[in-house]
Amino acid sequence: MDALAENPAASGLILDFDGVLSPIVDDPAASELPDRVAVSLVRLARTLGLLAVISGRPVEFLEDRVPVHGARLLGSYGIEQVRDGVRRVDPGAKMWLSHVREASSALRNLLGTAQGVQVEEKSVSVAVHWRQAPDQSAAADEVHRATARIADETGLRLESGKLTEELLPPIEVDKGSALVTLLISRNLTTVAYAGDDVGDIPALRAVREAGGYALVVDHGRETDPLMLKLADQTYAGTDGFAAWLAELAKKVDIWT
Repeated sequence: MDALAENPAASGLILDFDGVLSPIVDDPAASELPDRVAVSLVRLARTLGLLAVISGRPVEFLEDRVPVHGARLLGSYGIEQVRDGVRRVDPGAKMWLSHVREASSALRNLLGTAQGVQVEEKSVSVAVHWRQAPDQSAAADEVHRATARIADETGLRLESGKLTEELLPPIEVDKGSALVTLLISRNLTTVAYAGDDVGDIPALRAVREAGGYALVVDHGRETDPLMLKLADQTYAGTDGFAAWLAELAKKVDIWT
């Protein structure tokens, strides 16, 4: 916190959305940015050299949920972003969009009757969630089999998360490469990235390689142990991180 606040104009803070800014909920569509977090982000966007959100969510979802002027929004693990009001998709991903639609249809056919399993078709990927399944272990096995089969048939990349499997275009873009690209054109002396799931690991590694700080929001037994090993600082759930953000925003305002 002191490092970020010492010279805000030369500091960057990059954040995941679900499980970091927004509490994890059973229905992904119901995820919202808490008011107190929004207030902190607005204050930080005015003072930091870079404030960005990199999420597995589509960038249009982020535009709706993170109405913070000045914040850079990157969706689908960095495959999508909004610049100057225009949505841009990595050119390498576009050729795979028909495969994503094919995978979505196949997964609905395979898993459509599985209780508590939800197939979520996104803009450039498809995710399967089983948080609402009455038997999460059995649902996980069924989802793993189905997604592995469809990944093999379509050539899409399979990524795991908390009670989630996702199929994405098999291109060399992840949160780590997105973070590196964000930093290339900026002269920042301090940078931090905050995440909570295995999809954040590339970004946590990248920020440490850049000499910055890896921040991890800890959700107990759902948190992969590797996340904690990579962490320079941990926070007890989204409430703990929200409190830290509020304190950082206050400190930055005082120092500026």
